[in-house]
Amino acid sequence: MRSEAFSFTVGIDIASLTFAVRLLHDGTPVGAAAEFENRAAGFAQVEHWLNRQGATPAQTLVVMEATGVYWEECALYLHGQGYRVNVVNPAQVKGYARTTLRRAKTDATDADLIARFAWSVPLPRWQPPSLELEALQLLIRQREAYLSMLTQEKNRLHALERRPQVPRSLVKSTKEHIRFLERQVQKLEDSFKSELKQYPQWQQSLDLLQSIPGVGPIIAAVLLTETGAFASFVEARQLTAYAGIAPVPYTSGSSVKRPSSISKVGNARLRRALYMAALSASRTQSMLGEFYRRLRAKGKPAKVALVALARKILVIALALVRSQKTFDPLLAQTACQPT
Repeated sequence: MRSEAFSFTVGIDIASLTFAVRLLHDGTPVGAAAEFENRAAGFAQVEHWLNRQGATPAQTLVVMEATGVYWEECALYLHGQGYRVNVVNPAQVKGYARTTLRRAKTDATDADLIARFAWSVPLPRWQPPSLELEALQLLIRQREAYLSMLTQEKNRLHALERRPQVPRSLVKSTKEHIRFLERQVQKLEDSFKSELKQYPQWQQSLDLLQSIPGVGPIIAAVLLTETGAFASFVEARQLTAYAGIAPVPYTSGSSVKRPSSISKVGNARLRRALYMAALSASRTQSMLGEFYRRLRAKGKPAKVALVALARKILVIALALVRSQKTFDPLLAQTACQPT
């Protein structure tokens, strides 16, 4: 039923301290579900348990949900032992669960559901994240979190300064907190630059991304880290779907036909960065700016034109990192023709 045949399918339901495991052989349960500790000793025990059942790495597909950060150590360990591991979006399993009309919910039943989902649904090959890029990603994400807090504090200060009889100590402490957050944002940016210097290959890709009109250092950093340097994407269509900016038609029969929209089912951080890049590029005199203005001249709403431009920027970014070549307006001209 899958694109690749495995005799054994393993579903793992991950929690912070433990994980439940269900093993299927040709779609049929093997024994009862088992539970192990979510730490190194538990990973070794589940490997031994699978071997006892005859589920060797070459014959076995292991599937788990991307639940917080709890899955990472287990997935990396089993992948390192030679198992084919897939980490899936929990929304996929939740959608599959609706088709089964499942009522009970325990760790064991969740592991069973994940195993049956893996047996029934073709899954793309999963690649473990680069540890170096993951470290860089954490820095950029923490910077984003501080910026969100900074915006909230500035809005709070704005409101305080326009209210009568606000204690000066409150205004002073709010301003101090704003300065603190600004320093933290700067420290994270400096740490990112320092970490990046240790990995010339990522520095090169970051520089290439900044050659795209509208893409500055922060947006380039988001594009690089949120896509894993584009390593796991075979084609542009997969990438735009991952970002949630692929067009989605909505039709039913002959009477229902709504305008296409983007799915928004994807990486929200990547989508926001691309939208900001498109907004910046639309104001330039580059090919990307001309692409945007042609769409507007054809009657496309501004938001639709910006999303189309964001999609073009993402496709160009993929091409640049793959080829390790800087942005060339002449080569990009064909990619910037309105569709």
